[in-house]
Amino acid sequence: MTATINALKEQNEAYLKESNLAQEKSEADSDLKRSTEDILVSLEGKINGKMREFNNVLYPDIRKAPQINLKSHNSYSFYTPDDDGTGTKFKGMFLFDLAILYLTNLPALAHDSLLLSNVSYQATEALFRLYVQSKSLNKQVFLAFDKASSHSPEANQLLLENTVLRLSSNGNELYGISWKKGENSDEV
Repeated sequence: MTATINALKEQNEAYLKESNLAQEKSEADSDLKRSTEDILVSLEGKINGKMREFNNVLYPDIRKAPQINLKSHNSYSFYTPDDDGTGTKFKGMFLFDLAILYLTNLPALAHDSLLLSNVSYQATEALFRLYVQSKSLNKQVFLAFDKASSHSPEANQLLLENTVLRLSSNGNELYGISWKKGENSDEV
């Protein structure tokens, strides 16, 4: 009889322990979900605020800034309200990249002029100014840029003052020869 009572007590204790663990797990899951949501809301606010700030630099005539909506740890949406044009999408990418550069420990950013061709000259010049300002944060921006002559004198001045490396044909390639040409080739 004592053995049966002890066995039943052990089963009771195991059940209570299992119930307590299930309750603690449920509470921990709930706390984790709430903490994740709070962190995502905070990140979203910081990123959207910085993109809005930069958007106002690019477009003083008040245009809508891109927005990121962090739905969960593995889901987001990124858009500019009421504008899904190609130039706006590229502008959004530039502003997001810059926001992340300014808000994080990311040391550098790289953009290519092909992307800039979809953004207005006014916005491109303003982007150059934001790139230059990033130096005060000990950040670097690498910009592959061509056709500078089609931009304003102010944009060209910013480029000239901040260019570290200028590549061109006829021996001014990175290693002295064009990667497009073979050593003994007339190929372009």
